[in-house]
Amino acid sequence: MKKTLLITGLIAVFVAAFIWSLPASIDDDLNQVGNGKKSVVFIYDLNLIVSNQQTIEINNAKRELGDTVNYLVSRTGYPATDKIMQKYKAKSAELLFFDESGELFKRKFALVNAADLKIILANVD
Repeated sequence: MKKTLLITGLIAVFVAAFIWSLPASIDDDLNQVGNGKKSVVFIYDLNLIVSNQQTIEINNAKRELGDTVNYLVSRTGYPATDKIMQKYKAKSAELLFFDESGELFKRKFALVNAADLKIILANVD
């Protein structure tokens, strides 16, 4: 009985540690573009490994800049994503940078590290 409880406890600790290590979710409400804050929209493609790496970098930048920027993700295969990809001729794993009024001012393909994200967003004014 004690062994079972110990094993169950260890498994729970490992599961909790794994969940804790996953990147935080990123908002997918594209209506936030042009709401008075700068926005970064990442075209996330589940089939590309770089997409997960990019979300980690976005979360790192988000921790440093806080809520001064809209960090948004748009997953391929969804109507809203198809619409934004067509409108801006975007590709999978591309980051679209918008100013406060919602005008596209820059685009880059992943992987863009957190430091470069901060520099791009700071130089928009």
